Amino acid sequence: MCELGERLRQAREAKGLSLKQAAQRLALRAKVLEALEGCRFQELPEPALARGYLRRYALLLGLDPEPLLALYPERRPDGPFPPPPPPRRPVWPWLLLALPLLLGYGAYLLLRPEPAQVVSLPPEPPPEPPPRHALRVESEPPGARVYLDGFYLGQTPLASPPLEGGRRVVRLELPGYAPLEGEVVLDRDLALSYRLTPRPGAEGTREAPPPAQLVLRLEGRSWLRVMQGERRLYEGIPEVGSELRFDLPVEVRAGNPGAVRVFLGGEDLGPFGQPGIPLTRRFEAP
Repeated sequence: MCELGERLRQAREAKGLSLKQAAQRLALRAKVLEALEGCRFQELPEPALARGYLRRYALLLGLDPEPLLALYPERRPDGPFPPPPPPRRPVWPWLLLALPLLLGYGAYLLLRPEPAQVVSLPPEPPPEPPPRHALRVESEPPGARVYLDGFYLGQTPLASPPLEGGRRVVRLELPGYAPLEGEVVLDRDLALSYRLTPRPGAEGTREAPPPAQLVLRLEGRSWLRVMQGERRLYEGIPEVGSELRFDLPVEVRAGNPGAVRVFLGGEDLGPFGQPGIPLTRRFEAP
């Protein structure tokens, strides 16, 4: 098995997931994940769509997708990868030995009856991409942070771009209010509205903002993962020009640190690290 498929398989088994369970969570066919783990790229759709499946699968398994995408071939092969050619040897001795056979085979071709015409069937079309639907989320009071399957989308009122359909978990968080979490079926464009419940002793009030926040500004494309203890606050590739804000302490891993500018307590700390060299840093509360 190739390195790409072996990494995916080991990560899936470490999470205790079967191929069928992982496929249900991603709203994909299990054969797609089998082809990725088996490196049977000729069974997958065009590379752009297949690389999207690979990215989603890696994020589900808690893997950094960028190194895995680097292992995926730019072009889809039409069949199994050919073995390396054998060393060249002189062919004329073999031609002398094979000449009688070639003459006999030529005579057979001239005298044999005409074979029946074989009709080839058209190739099976690639699977259709899963449908995508828009999601709107509002809350009372507004300003709640919205997470979809653990990934941060933004604050309410929120209008997201089209998302892949299926069963998804929506979670809302707002300081001073109890978190709200529930499962939705995204099989059409949805508009959700929630009323948050104040925490005991915080009725009608909002918690004061933290004295210092970590702000990550995306000046280029980079995969990010932000953890607070065992809790994952964010994982994905934000849009270029966007800013992500997090209360301290947090641990941040960036796939392309040179594209991420760091602000701590309003102070510009410069780039997160060197371009193209993945880096993990921890930021403590003052």
